[in-house]
Amino acid sequence: MKRLSVLFTSLLLCAGTAMAAVNIIPKPTSVVEREGTFRLKNGMTIGYNNPVLAPAATYLQDLLTQSTGFSFKTKAGKGKIQLNIVLPDENNEDYELISDKKGVLITAHSYRGIINGIATLRQLMPIKCRQNFCLFGGFHEFYWGIPSVTIKDAPNFHWRGLMLDPVRHFFSVEETKRLLDQMALYKLNKFHWHLSDNEGFRMEVKAYPELTGDSMAWRRFNYHDRQCLDRAAKENNPTMLLPWKFFKEVEGFGELYGGYYTQDEIRDVIQYAAIRGIDVIPEIDMPGHNGSACWCYRWLSCTQDGREPLCLGRNTTIEFAEKVYDEVFQLFPYEYVSIGGDEVNRRRWSECSECKKRIESEGLKDVSELQAWFTKKMEKYFNAHGRRILGWDEILEGGLSKTATVHWWRGDHPDVTQKSTAMGNEVVLCPFTFLYFDYAQDDNTLRHIYDGDIVPVDLTAEQLKLIKGMQANIWCERIPTEARMQWMAFPRALALAEKAWTPRKDQSWDDFFPRLQAHLKRLDAMGIQYRPLQTKRP
Repeated sequence: MKRLSVLFTSLLLCAGTAMAAVNIIPKPTSVVEREGTFRLKNGMTIGYNNPVLAPAATYLQDLLTQSTGFSFKTKAGKGKIQLNIVLPDENNEDYELISDKKGVLITAHSYRGIINGIATLRQLMPIKCRQNFCLFGGFHEFYWGIPSVTIKDAPNFHWRGLMLDPVRHFFSVEETKRLLDQMALYKLNKFHWHLSDNEGFRMEVKAYPELTGDSMAWRRFNYHDRQCLDRAAKENNPTMLLPWKFFKEVEGFGELYGGYYTQDEIRDVIQYAAIRGIDVIPEIDMPGHNGSACWCYRWLSCTQDGREPLCLGRNTTIEFAEKVYDEVFQLFPYEYVSIGGDEVNRRRWSECSECKKRIESEGLKDVSELQAWFTKKMEKYFNAHGRRILGWDEILEGGLSKTATVHWWRGDHPDVTQKSTAMGNEVVLCPFTFLYFDYAQDDNTLRHIYDGDIVPVDLTAEQLKLIKGMQANIWCERIPTEARMQWMAFPRALALAEKAWTPRKDQSWDDFFPRLQAHLKRLDAMGIQYRPLQTKRP
């Protein structure tokens, strides 16, 4: 009898998938379920009606092959699984997915809309399946089935992102791509890549090759490394150990930790992300958080001693900034580039004779306006190259043009979003009070994110139009490995995905939590080492 129960449970897990309730994160706009199942079979064709969808068809082909082991074909024209763009509009991410016994049709107005539909299709599939399973001496085919359903869906916000910091602790191209795969499954579409800081410069810059030289892209152990190693020992936690693959022997320095991305590797990541509907937003931090550049090229610092921030009194510093951003513009094809601009030690400028001269010659009041002068100067340079500037909320200080976009991170300064939008500036929400995924978690963290008012409640209708969306930030001072990063980011990233996609009025913790519990099996299948949920619903 026990054997019968086990076999029947196995049957339900696979062939019975079509009868299970549709379980999608983030929650779609509308779902209509019907009876019947579309069975995936070997040799099926994925068709598309627009040549721009060829990469999306190949992407889906790879996903289905990896899941099922079947062979799929792609072609321009009709297929059992059909991808269609209608009434093209690049800025429209809406999609409709219709499946029945005969096939699957995903319709959208843009490539990214099709990718959103593919993400939903992936979640409609069973997590895993077995074929030719023996039951009572006979063989029964267990199939890969997609339930008959009509889903109409559209995002509430068009900025739904994650930021990764590979400066403090490095992540390889392969690890970065795995994060992009995980983002795509949950319709997160902005990957903010923090590529420079005091601890290193992770992007190859051909105009300044020493930035990624052996003594700059690699470093000796620092305070945060020792913190990680202490925790690894005390907690018997191997995810807190620094991976040996990021160590190298450097003549004259010994064994150092680090790494950087070549420009070819960056192009590869950008292309990989684009196929998955994800924009890569680079951040090269200026004028603060630039200790590595100042140490490498001492003339960048006020006293030429290698200490940050950049000296804004020298024209050579401006030339350095423009040349670095020139290469950023050449690599990254997207609208936004982040200048950072946070936590600048402006006191150094008040003691620098050349910065004082700049303040006087430009008619500025103080060092806050000196940073604002630099930000505006860079913004004009960005705009001249077809880019828009993005910065942490400190860039508001000293004045800001309306074309700059602000990352609100200081959650203890709730007036930032009010002030930004009142000035006409767009805002991306990432307050540390909710969306710093490097911050410690407990059993209440997930609900705090889901039920929290990440979008301030005191904004007018006009101000709300300036909220571009939200992202979570994964700062990596104390995250040395991919496994630790996954533990800190998941399942929080799923709560973020729904907060950013689904309108606030349609969000319900009691509805989300059971769907999340079911999705943990998908995270298991993907090998994601997430933080387990508490056993009882909070």
